[in-house]
Amino acid sequence: MNSALICPGPGKSGTTLLHFMFSNIKGCYGPRYGKEYSFFAEDRDEPYESIFAVNGDAADVLRFEFSPYYTTFSGRSQQKKVVERIRNSVDNPFIIFAIREPVARSMSAYRHFLQSYSRFGRGRHSAEKRCLSDPYRQTFDQAVRSDQLVGCMLSDIVGIYVDSFGKDNVMFFFLEEAVASFDLFYDFVLDRTGFRVPNSRCGEKIPKVLEGRGLPRYYYSEDSDICIRGKDGREAYLPAGHFYICNDVGHEIVKDMDPEAAAACIQAQELWTREFSAGYQSDLFDDVFRQDFKKLSEYWVPGSYAGSIPDYFNWTYKEKVVPYADPDIDLLRNLSLPAV
Repeated sequence: MNSALICPGPGKSGTTLLHFMFSNIKGCYGPRYGKEYSFFAEDRDEPYESIFAVNGDAADVLRFEFSPYYTTFSGRSQQKKVVERIRNSVDNPFIIFAIREPVARSMSAYRHFLQSYSRFGRGRHSAEKRCLSDPYRQTFDQAVRSDQLVGCMLSDIVGIYVDSFGKDNVMFFFLEEAVASFDLFYDFVLDRTGFRVPNSRCGEKIPKVLEGRGLPRYYYSEDSDICIRGKDGREAYLPAGHFYICNDVGHEIVKDMDPEAAAACIQAQELWTREFSAGYQSDLFDDVFRQDFKKLSEYWVPGSYAGSIPDYFNWTYKEKVVPYADPDIDLLRNLSLPAV
């Protein structure tokens, strides 16, 4: 395959926005299996071009893949395998790294991870495979210092891509800057890559970046019904023995939950962090991210980005309290219980 535009992530930095914008430009084609397919995460039998619903290598066709999964690998050897698979599949790949203020990105990644883990358990993504016997037991501070998915260290990863494909083929998308000027960024991409795919969305409103989902919450009582109240003041009862996963991305009621597992989940959720002071965020940047971003900024040379670079090193932090997910009162009432 001649060329493609590939964004390795990281997640919660604008990859979904990029995928949406490019998907809605005529002549741009993303993976037919969806944004999260992550072709290069493992060895595949099929050729890379087979995942796109378009044939040929003409300059008026732009194939793109924005997969945040690629930067979740913590080992250098794993990152090199991803790069090697790209090199073996694409003759002239162009790489975009999505950059966001790292503390905000990490807080968002922590919450996003909790939403999936709280519903299904570690490494599971469906109710059929649900296993909640090992609930998530990390505070944000523990996660951001130990988990590449939450506290993503980028500079070494970017270095691997630059060494493999050259500085001319590596670009940067700064979320706080480019989200308000996508047309400028897209023109920059065309200029750098040589693709001839006009921006058919030019001048259209850029979708708002969604950041308002709440922290998941468990409800359970083995012996008595629980009265649950929503933010609008409505109430409903959860029957004894039922386990309710209150989650903005999918509410779940488990009727046969093991009491010991339920108790462990209730205990574990007390560790989940939802309050972040401005001082803590500032200290966290200095302690965890400043050195990595200083090294990362060495790659932000003129011609590798559009517009200007946000001043991440002098960021103004504000206290943040993440709300809990709002209970689905209608779902609870449909259990045929008396409503108050």
